[in-house]
Amino acid sequence: MSILAQADGSTALSDTGFTDNLVLDKYLVPFGDWMDQAFDWVAAELGWLLSAIKWPFSTLNEFLVRDIMENVSWFWIAVAFFVIGLLARNIRVGVFAGLGIGACGFLGDGFWQATIETIGFVSVAVFLCVIIGVPIGVACGRFDAVWSGVRPVLDAMQVIHAFAYLIPFIFLFGLGNVGATIVTMFFALPPVVRLTNLGIRQVPADVVEASRAYGAPEWRVLVDVQLPLSRAAIMTGINQTLLLAMSMLVIAAIMGATGLGSELFQAVSRQEVFLGAQAGLAFYLVAVVFDRISQPEGTEGGLLRRIRRAWAHRRDPEMLVPDSARAEASDDESTQVQGEIAPLTAAERRPMMVAGAGGIVAFVSLFLTWNSGAGFLSAYGRTLDEYRPGESFNGLSASGGSWFGFVLLALALVVVAAAITTMATPGRGPRWFTADGATIASLAMLVMMAVYLLAAPSDLAEGYSRGIGPWLALVGALVASAGSVAWIRLAPHAPDRPLRARIGWGRVAAAGFVVIVFGVGAFSVWSFDERTRLIISTDTQAQLDDMAARAEANPEQSGVIQSQMSAILAAAEPNPRIITDGVNRDGPGLGIWVFVAGLAGAAAALPAAGLFGRHEHRQWRWSAITAGIGVGAACVGFGWIFTHVRSGETTAEGTYLSGVGSFLALAGGLTLAATAAGVLKEFRRAKVYADDVESGTSTGSHGQHDRRQEHEVLT
Repeated sequence: MSILAQADGSTALSDTGFTDNLVLDKYLVPFGDWMDQAFDWVAAELGWLLSAIKWPFSTLNEFLVRDIMENVSWFWIAVAFFVIGLLARNIRVGVFAGLGIGACGFLGDGFWQATIETIGFVSVAVFLCVIIGVPIGVACGRFDAVWSGVRPVLDAMQVIHAFAYLIPFIFLFGLGNVGATIVTMFFALPPVVRLTNLGIRQVPADVVEASRAYGAPEWRVLVDVQLPLSRAAIMTGINQTLLLAMSMLVIAAIMGATGLGSELFQAVSRQEVFLGAQAGLAFYLVAVVFDRISQPEGTEGGLLRRIRRAWAHRRDPEMLVPDSARAEASDDESTQVQGEIAPLTAAERRPMMVAGAGGIVAFVSLFLTWNSGAGFLSAYGRTLDEYRPGESFNGLSASGGSWFGFVLLALALVVVAAAITTMATPGRGPRWFTADGATIASLAMLVMMAVYLLAAPSDLAEGYSRGIGPWLALVGALVASAGSVAWIRLAPHAPDRPLRARIGWGRVAAAGFVVIVFGVGAFSVWSFDERTRLIISTDTQAQLDDMAARAEANPEQSGVIQSQMSAILAAAEPNPRIITDGVNRDGPGLGIWVFVAGLAGAAAALPAAGLFGRHEHRQWRWSAITAGIGVGAACVGFGWIFTHVRSGETTAEGTYLSGVGSFLALAGGLTLAATAAGVLKEFRRAKVYADDVESGTSTGSHGQHDRRQEHEVLT
């Protein structure tokens, strides 16, 4: 049997102040390491998927450029653009398109070759943008849940600079035309999605309802009503997508894309005026031709102005839709009927107080002993915490609960605040200080503390013993969960508007995807231990102990003995980097329990999506349960990451880092919670009206009816 010893004897913590900039080198969030691990795994395990993604881009490029355009005379290509312009717009645009493309040929055969490569590059990117973006936009326009999930992604895509898109795609798809086309497609995709969604939503509701009233199936409503009436918005989106694709040509040349963008890039690099003028003119002609062909009716402005507007409105391309296509809506405030928020009932008060009591118990547990004799999870990443005889740590200590304790503190306060706020001013406090907020927070506490207690301590944590604190926190979480689940069953909440009377298959699919994320995260890396340690056998350790005893007994020989001990340590073999995943017995094993929680959350998402009946209040309750489990799983990943950000060891010999598995647990938990957001945001405490109060209507049993009645009055 062998044991490990730290190569250097330094275990002292840095005394750098928290406000000192040097502290940033001590507390690291290893996001770059997570991405490095993720990209390595994708390249090693998902090569087939990357090849499948590259196939349509490479095939279409080869077909359009090599098989067609290179084998056709420049004259017939110019004629083809004349016909396209004539059919898409009018004869004036057709003549301009034919002459503009034909003029590029008179700049020389080399520039003509670059021109057709550019036409192929842009055509493939925009074609795939339309094929992918329009269906996504239609789904966003017809389903609020899809739009609520897609919108944050589009926001993120549109604030990222064009150069930032190059980084992941170079690593995944390499240099060349294929990788550059994929980058361009992703960069130019958001406008067509946003504006298709806008166009579908702007179709007058009475027209859609009339078509349904005459018996038209949903696909006919979409094809014969919504898509034709949203044509102006969709064409504006395609036009903006094309302009953004053209603006990416020079940036794509950095990835090795050929065409006019490459010629312009070389002209700038070499400072060649001739090359820049020739390539610039061809680029301008191609861009104007594409813009005029795709430009919707009723728009105006030159190419440069339109490209500038496309970049200026990347975040809000809806502003580019022609005024004639914008829907007008007005609300008559005078017709709104105001009701009173449903009062608190005795039946609701009892479980609410139980939930609050559970939150108080969890809060108190933080100040009790969580572990003693050694650190718990911190001992994995900090040598000092491997042996702390005679010391004990509470839930907020870096060697105790650490960030798990801080998260527990926040969740417990939410539960208590929800109970107090509802008791004092029901329905008038902050949005999440309600029954569903308490349910989410209490279930998150329960999931997090259950996983925390199931985690294994470090094998090197000598003398570790668990205190009463985490057990009491688990009891508090159980009490709070039981109380909040009973509370949410009785709480008179109802949606601001009726939920869709159909099963939320998108939510079901999202829950299934989250399970896959948790599964991948469980078997991914949760920790990298790069600290240098020496592997010392039991016999060698006994020899070192004997030499240390002789040095203490014979001080005059201590110098010689210590040099001999140093020689033995120098000859010892350093250990390799230690890597643990979420199920490895050498680690805490958090990943497998997060995966189990993910399965429970996915199961809860089924009734939340209306799979077992579309009763609105039931969907709301199960949505809160789904969100609570998701937040709890995310808290486990968050707690593990920031426990080692706070106490992880960084020395000259190496670093202890959390792995990408914990990041996937965090991301998967938040995604699972996000699947419930669409339903949760619709619910508020129900309102009652004077006639209901006078007739003695029970708010607890009819709150949902009251809110529905209010909606009908308002609409």
